[in-house]
Amino acid sequence: MEKTIRRDQPQNLSNQDLVARVVANDERAVLYFFYKKFYSVFEYHVYKIFPYEQSVQGLVHEFFLHLAENDWRRLRSFNADKAQLNTWVSVVSFRFFLNFKKSKIDSNGLVTIYEQWDDKIMNYKQECHNQVRMDVAKAIESLKNETEREVAREILLEGIEVQEVAKNHQLSVDYAYTVKSRAMAHLRNLLKDYRA
Repeated sequence: MEKTIRRDQPQNLSNQDLVARVVANDERAVLYFFYKKFYSVFEYHVYKIFPYEQSVQGLVHEFFLHLAENDWRRLRSFNADKAQLNTWVSVVSFRFFLNFKKSKIDSNGLVTIYEQWDDKIMNYKQECHNQVRMDVAKAIESLKNETEREVAREILLEGIEVQEVAKNHQLSVDYAYTVKSRAMAHLRNLLKDYRA
């Protein structure tokens, strides 16, 4: 008997549809979003940011409350045209957990901030940034065309505007955007490990 896929199940939804269901307070979508799809991302950040014993589930619940405030205002700000949902959730949750740690009050009423914890967090952020940058550079180097490698390197790693890159290489702006799109598709394919 052939297994049928239920399109209404949260795990079968596109990221955009999943967000729409979460902000509509669909209980199954909310549980899937916070406690299944992105739980490993939250867990990773919590273990890195809190070097002492901390309940992952408790912090995920705090993050849920944070996103749900004001009728899901923060989650509604997600724009699928500008960012991947996995990246957006990872960045927003990392910032939330970091801020949560900095504002946590201990039993003496003192703010619990220790310099060595802050140093660990800064080192972790820099390591993550450096690792992503190295992986992107490696993926760019695997592009077959030298011009496309140079254009992708300048746009994606050096942050030079597409118009300026096109001018520097005597290319049309449309072609430079095509190269950027082609490089992004190639990078998405090669950098699958960054997807949740």
